Amino acid sequence: MFQGIGALNPSTIRRFVFTLITGYLAIYGVRQIPYEFPNEWGVIIPVLIVVYIITVWLDGLIFNDVTAVSPSDRVAETPTKTKPKKRATGFGD
Repeated sequence: MFQGIGALNPSTIRRFVFTLITGYLAIYGVRQIPYEFPNEWGVIIPVLIVVYIITVWLDGLIFNDVTAVSPSDRVAETPTKTKPKKRATGFGD
């Protein structure tokens, strides 16, 4: 399931921290609305999803990090070998 501690690169940790902070602020903001919702979690869950999407988008926009690719995910690159084309030297070649 998990690849161990090696899967936690700096961008993953930073995104997790940003998500915790913005999620907390989203829940706090929804609870400060002066309206009584019949189901508070029916409002909080979509807000958290939107906040997560915006957080990931802004994180990629600000930091421009490329997620690390593990060696097992890489496809082995094979050099393509092409035969040199024979130049025509005259009629009938």
